[in-house]
Amino acid sequence: MKLLHTADWHLGKLLEGCSRLEEQRIVLAQFCEMACTHDVDAICIAGDVFDNSHPSAAAEELFYSTIKVLSDEGRRLVIVIAGNHDQALRLEAIAPLAREHGIVIFGTPKSEILSGKYGPFDVEALDAGVFSVNFKRSGETGVFACVPYPGEKSLNEVLYNEADDEEKKAEDYTKRVARLLESRASYFRPDTVNVMISHVYTMNSTQDGSERGIMLGSSYMLPTDIFPESAQYVALGHVHRPQRVPGSHGRIRYSGSILPY
Repeated sequence: MKLLHTADWHLGKLLEGCSRLEEQRIVLAQFCEMACTHDVDAICIAGDVFDNSHPSAAAEELFYSTIKVLSDEGRRLVIVIAGNHDQALRLEAIAPLAREHGIVIFGTPKSEILSGKYGPFDVEALDAGVFSVNFKRSGETGVFACVPYPGEKSLNEVLYNEADDEEKKAEDYTKRVARLLESRASYFRPDTVNVMISHVYTMNSTQDGSERGIMLGSSYMLPTDIFPESAQYVALGHVHRPQRVPGSHGRIRYSGSILPY
């Protein structure tokens, strides 16, 4: 199975008041060519599709047209998760139409999808954010565990209910994210291709200075060992410099942004 990993498009971003949209249009056209040239089976878009929660019509049009091309009329699976810059509900609003093109979208950590046909793909929903899909060409089954940007509120919504005590809810951020990742990874099997997609900040990753407010305090920096070993590839977004996360032996990677921001 061939995967193509991307993130941090930040469509609609301005630089000193000047739009980057035309540059973004050019580089995404090149990205679509790359997907075709390498004949990939699935594309993972790991968050921050847009630069803000209220993107322009032009930015949205570029996103929609790009993922449609990437899907190759439904023959290529496209998985999209929301980042901290995206408005989750707005991103998910197109999910019913996107499904016809083999596009799967998760806006929040508690988002769920329905089992059934996504383009030509037979998708089985296993849990919130987790699904399996058969790739007929390679004969492999992929299990994808998706964790859109886990902010404090969305993280608590997926982990706790009203009956849980306050002490449990007061666990530190790392422990809560670890619990969520572990629960998602419980669906990975030895005979499947196991992929985790998220939008988080890991310790020791190299920044490029372009992500606003990335330093939210040390409590939001996640250690590398938080990602379950059963995940054979972890596709991350949030840090704009492409890199292998230190200590992960290339198993955990940031694709970086599509342009220098």
